Amino acid sequence: MLRDYQIEICSRVREAFEKHRSVMMQMPTGTGKTVVLAEMVRQYLNSYAVGHCNSYGNGDNDAAGNGTSCAERCRVLIVAHRIELIEQMGEHLTRYDIDYGFIARGKKAEEIKPVMVASIQTISSQLNALTSTLYPSFIIIDEAHHAVAQTYRQLWDAWPEARFLGLTATPYRLSGEGFTDLFDMLVDSWTVKRFIAEGWLSAYDYYSIRPESDEQKLIDNLKKRGADGDFQMKELHETLDVVPCIERLFESFERFVCDMKGIVYAIDITHAEHIAEYYREQGVVAYAISSKTPKEERKAIVERFKSSTGGIQVLVSVDLFSEGFDCPDVEFIQMARPTLSLAKYLQMVGRGLRAHEGKECCTIIDNVGLYRMFGLPSGERNWGVYFGGLKDERMKELNNLGFDLNHNSGSFRKEGDAALVKIVGHEGMAARFKRLGRAGFERKKKDVLLSGKRKKVWVWVDTLTGITFERNPVAVDFKGVEMMTDDGLTFYPRIRSKWVDGKSGINRKALETQVGDGFGWMKRYVSLYEPDKVYELQEVMAGGMRVYKDEKGKTFFQQDLDSPLVSKEEAGGKNAFMVLCDKRLEEWKAKVWESRRNCFVHVDATTGAWCLDGGQAEKDGEFYRIVDRECWFDGNTGFVYHHRPVVRYRGFVKLVYDGDLVYIMNIHEERFIAYHNWEIRADDGICTIGNKLYLKRNKDGKALWIRKRSGDFQMFVVNEPMMVEDSQKRPLTIDVQMMIINKYGKEVEKKRIKREVNDY
Repeated sequence: MLRDYQIEICSRVREAFEKHRSVMMQMPTGTGKTVVLAEMVRQYLNSYAVGHCNSYGNGDNDAAGNGTSCAERCRVLIVAHRIELIEQMGEHLTRYDIDYGFIARGKKAEEIKPVMVASIQTISSQLNALTSTLYPSFIIIDEAHHAVAQTYRQLWDAWPEARFLGLTATPYRLSGEGFTDLFDMLVDSWTVKRFIAEGWLSAYDYYSIRPESDEQKLIDNLKKRGADGDFQMKELHETLDVVPCIERLFESFERFVCDMKGIVYAIDITHAEHIAEYYREQGVVAYAISSKTPKEERKAIVERFKSSTGGIQVLVSVDLFSEGFDCPDVEFIQMARPTLSLAKYLQMVGRGLRAHEGKECCTIIDNVGLYRMFGLPSGERNWGVYFGGLKDERMKELNNLGFDLNHNSGSFRKEGDAALVKIVGHEGMAARFKRLGRAGFERKKKDVLLSGKRKKVWVWVDTLTGITFERNPVAVDFKGVEMMTDDGLTFYPRIRSKWVDGKSGINRKALETQVGDGFGWMKRYVSLYEPDKVYELQEVMAGGMRVYKDEKGKTFFQQDLDSPLVSKEEAGGKNAFMVLCDKRLEEWKAKVWESRRNCFVHVDATTGAWCLDGGQAEKDGEFYRIVDRECWFDGNTGFVYHHRPVVRYRGFVKLVYDGDLVYIMNIHEERFIAYHNWEIRADDGICTIGNKLYLKRNKDGKALWIRKRSGDFQMFVVNEPMMVEDSQKRPLTIDVQMMIINKYGKEVEKKRIKREVNDY
């Protein structure tokens, strides 16, 4: 039986064909597009059987003009680009008891049946002959995002009277161009969020590499592009098909999914074979598989993988299973192949999102940082925009915001020096998506006052928050929270709350410089642990302690921005929580003091080797480790760390984490001073530490002291000491009051606004 959403989309497609010849249908990967395809064929054939020839096709018009009866001339042509998809379609048609034949290389030539399933390669090579034997009035193209190729385009010319239906999960082109030159309209299904909320797709855990990881640095330096606009395969292979990268892939596998069954997506066949070989050396039953694998061997491997007793745990694929592969009990997806294509990304992760009995969630391991470019698999995407084409630079820019917003994020979660961090967890995901409801966007006409006259103009309304946008907005991901924007500068959380409305936009600069496990603005706060709830800030106490209220008036406390919120009841009251914060502050000060004892190593006068209390040093990445001692040191400064140092960047600032102590390495005045993570905010031009401000262009100078600041990291009033001479030519120190202007996308400005003479 068809599911409710499948029945709904079949009905909407039928309505679309009442007005249009060519329709594209979008359904997320794993929601049963092939089932819908078979149902559409069944309905179409039945419409002829009962004499209603107008349902999808040409009515009583004979496309071939050969005088055959309505039933005899009924022909459905289904086209796909891979033999696996063709065979899968045949299996579904058989379940519907539909008589069909194949037109594909390697398939036995058959007589023309009412329904023919064809390879686009064979159709293209034999098109002239087939136009005289096939008279299709209904042509269905599977994976229709490929239909822009010339081999598909010629089908429209070959059968000008036929109706066309294109099926795809991703109506998207890497070039940004649309599909309106082939299809008249798009019929899209539910969002991935709603499918997860309704239980038709699986919830997921998502892990991604850190922005400062070795892999991300390698990927950021990839410059060459292939003919399709994606990364050049040769450069990908040379950069990532190396032992250290493959070792890190396995470390991720071993840490998160060592006992699960899943698919690894590789760059090319050689890369896939190298990954599979390395996994096997570590005791994992892994096989590389691609379109080059002999058909019978490939079929046997896939069957063993699908079988619970087949013994194969990991398949390493080269695009083979990005489309049309049906194995619902896949428990993890690991991405080892970078791409610039949103379609490829969603096809890859979609293989793991199929729901299956007993499957709690899918674990997605993003070893190539695709999340920062494309957002989460469940992110809201306006497919109508992609279908129509990103015709202007604004839409192109808006649809590539995710990477910029997350790349230099100041968030620091408690994973130690792990290369991958958890972006979002499956716990409560379906329930949370259900609470968000089925809200989307509605385009409405609104009365506005223009030039003294009332006029109706089109606006977009977010039905979840009620916020109105003058231009078509897009959804982007920020640290796991969905944000809406129509200009790329102001963002609105998609959270149903009385504290989120059209006046509660967050400036982009404020977002990019957030630190801790949440983000705050305009006395509002969202914790990344509760991404669908907003708190109101009541006061900030000494030492960074904060007091919040939720919408029900319940009080919560937060020790600092790196700490979770604690209810007043759990804390035992405000005074008890303040005592606890004071105790933790003293413990932190003691830890800082301890870290300064013996904080420098020295060179042995006899051997010339670095040493500390007699311990010898050995190289450990960027640092040295003291043999037989749990401490490391910087070879340039001799400064000692008591945990394995982890280097990260925040804007222009280079940070070294020693446990939960943070050191700034490239601002001379701040070296060797330990800070909390949440105390340091920075972008590419400015760094603030408490009330101190440093400019990148003068980072080795003295700090500027902040007198006033805006909450969005854009405006600061600072004191800058200056030496002058009085009327007697005597030296005098004055404080010049300056305004620092730090607008997004512009150079940092410094303007003098006032000066005061010191009394000394």
